[in-house]
Amino acid sequence: MIRKLIFCIILIGCVSSGFTQETPLLRKWSYNTAYLVPAGKWESGILQPFRYGINQKLEVYTHVPMLPFIPEAGVKVAWGIKNDFVLASEHNLSVPTPFLNVVSRKGIGGLISPEYDFAFILSVYNGLAVTRPIAPKVLLSAKAGLAFAIRAEKPDPQSTIDLPVIYPRMAHYYEGASIRLGAAVKGSLGEKWFYEEGVQSFIITRPENNFFFENTGTLMWAVGKSFRIRGGYILAYGKYPYVTPKWQLWPTLDFVFGSK
Repeated sequence: MIRKLIFCIILIGCVSSGFTQETPLLRKWSYNTAYLVPAGKWESGILQPFRYGINQKLEVYTHVPMLPFIPEAGVKVAWGIKNDFVLASEHNLSVPTPFLNVVSRKGIGGLISPEYDFAFILSVYNGLAVTRPIAPKVLLSAKAGLAFAIRAEKPDPQSTIDLPVIYPRMAHYYEGASIRLGAAVKGSLGEKWFYEEGVQSFIITRPENNFFFENTGTLMWAVGKSFRIRGGYILAYGKYPYVTPKWQLWPTLDFVFGSK
C-alpha cells in the first residue's frame, strides 16, 4: 500500500512538473495560455499577435499587420504558479477609429456605408488567464476578461460590421461592455504536430444582440525551428442586427514566425 502511494505521488509530480521545464508544446505554442514568451524571444503571425518576452514576468504584444489601422499595445503579466495553476493577467489598449474610418467607403475594402464617420474610440481590455497541465503533453486553459470603450461620441448603431468573428469583438465600441469567457485544451502529437480545441463566449451588457459563441479547432505543424503553419475552423453563433444566419462556419489559416 505504501509503495503504491509513493508511486502515485511520484507520478503526479512528474505530470505536474512536466511543464515547469520547457517542452516542445510551450516552445512552439504558448499563445492563448497563461505562459509567457521566454525573455528575449519573439513570435508573430498574420492573425496571431506579435509577442515579445521582456523578462520572466512581462510580455508585450500587438497585431503588427493592423498596427497602422488599429494602434494597439498590450502586456501580459505572470503572477506565478499556485497548486500547479499558472496565473497571468492581460491588459490591452487599442484605438479602432482609423480602421473604422478606412472601411467606411464604397468599393473594395468597404465594410461600412461611407455616410458614417467615427470619432475617437479607446478600447480597454483587462483579463485573467489560468493554465494547468492535465497530462504530460496536454494543457487546459481558461480565460475571463472585460472589454469596454471610452468614446468621444457614440457611433451610429447602423454602422456596425455584421460579420461573425468581427462583430462580437467590436460590439462594445457601440454600446455596453463585453464580458469574455473561454476555455481551451492544447496538446502535442509529437515534436512537430500540435492541436487546440476551444470555446469562447461574448456577453454584451445591453438588451439585444448580446450573446455570441465560438467553437474553434486548430492543428499546427512546426515546419522548422522558427516557422509554423496553423489551420482549422471557427464555428460561430450570434444574433446580428441586420444579417443572418445565426450559425456560420469559417476556415482559419495562419503562418507564425519566431525566434529559434
